[in-house]
Amino acid sequence: MMHFFDKLQVLGLHGAQTQSAKEKEAFHFAMDAIYFIMNTGQSLDFETYIRSQDAHAPPLVIARFATREEAEANLNSRRPPVDQADVLIADDYYSVIYNPKDGRTHLIRRGLPEYYLADIVNQGLKPSGLSFASKAEAEAWLHQQPTPPQQVVIDIAGAPYLAAYHHRIDYRVLYPLPPPTPTPPASET
Repeated sequence: MMHFFDKLQVLGLHGAQTQSAKEKEAFHFAMDAIYFIMNTGQSLDFETYIRSQDAHAPPLVIARFATREEAEANLNSRRPPVDQADVLIADDYYSVIYNPKDGRTHLIRRGLPEYYLADIVNQGLKPSGLSFASKAEAEAWLHQQPTPPQQVVIDIAGAPYLAAYHHRIDYRVLYPLPPPTPTPPASET
C-alpha cells in the first residue's frame, strides 16, 4: 500500500526549502494531486495504476468501442465530458481530447499498440512456454483465466503473440508481436 502521507511530507519539506517560486508551485501542484486522489476515493485505483506501470502493462484505457462512430457518440454524450484519456476502438488506441471551444470530444489515433508491442519485443519479454495450435484456442485459454496476466508472451501456430489484459475495462486481447528491431552493428575503432 502506498503511504500518501509520507509522500506529502517529503513534498512539503522540499517545497518549503526551495527558493524558486516555480518549484514551490510545482510541489504544491503535486501535493494537491495527492490530496485529490485521497479525497476522491481513488487511492486504490492509483496504486493499481502504479503497479501496472511498473509491470509495463498495456497502456491504460478508460473504455473500448467497436467503431469510431460508437466512440464519438458515447464520448460526446458524457457529462461532464472526458477531458483527456485513452480508449480502444476495436484494438487500436485513440487519445480522447475535449475541446471546450467547440464543446466536442475529438479522437486522435495514437499508433499504439504498435509502439507498445515493439517495446515489449525489444525489452526481451520472455516467452511463457504456453503454446496453442490456433488463435481460437489461445483466446479460449485467455478468457478462462479468472485473473489473467496483464501481459504474457505466448506462441500461436509458431508465431509470438502478446496476451494482454486491460484491467480497468476487463478486456482481454491477443496482439501479434512484430519481429525484433535489429541492433545496429558496433562501430569498429
